[in-house]
Amino acid sequence: MEMGYLTMLHSLNLSHNHLTGSIPESFQNLMSLESLDLSFNHLSGVIPSQLVQLNMLSTFQVAYNNLSGIIPSNRQFSTFNESNFEGNPYLCGPVVGRSCSNGTSQTHRITDDEVDKERVIDNPVIYYSFIAASYAIGFWGVIAVLAFKYNWRVKFFLVADDLIYACGTGISSLARCIRKCIGK
Repeated sequence: MEMGYLTMLHSLNLSHNHLTGSIPESFQNLMSLESLDLSFNHLSGVIPSQLVQLNMLSTFQVAYNNLSGIIPSNRQFSTFNESNFEGNPYLCGPVVGRSCSNGTSQTHRITDDEVDKERVIDNPVIYYSFIAASYAIGFWGVIAVLAFKYNWRVKFFLVADDLIYACGTGISSLARCIRKCIGK
């Protein structure tokens, strides 16, 4: 990856980009890097052990990816919080409080079904249900007002009749048609 050649780069934020694949080992060349944010992507595989060579790195975010294996624990990596790695259930090490001896250090790719279960708000059923409920509330809200407010109902139908009459008598522009109805 060419990004590994940007040796004077101080901060790199690639969060929320739907990135896939593994963290490039070429990031070890970013010796001036102070902050690296790769959170909320679909990265998989292990955290490259070569990243411990980045002596200037003070912020490292990889939360909510599909990473697995042992988190490097030497140098500055031992200073990072558990929140920097959350949402990666197959990462292990002292930082996240999960032992790597029980087989969790194996590489595991989280399936799309597992990701969908984690993000309920992105579920299409919930999204379309919200749209349908909003439409129903708006539609029935107007109908209810017209049903109970006699003056509004009369005005609505007068305007609708005028609009139909004005548009049906050969007025060519819809704007003129609407202007004629509203101008009364």
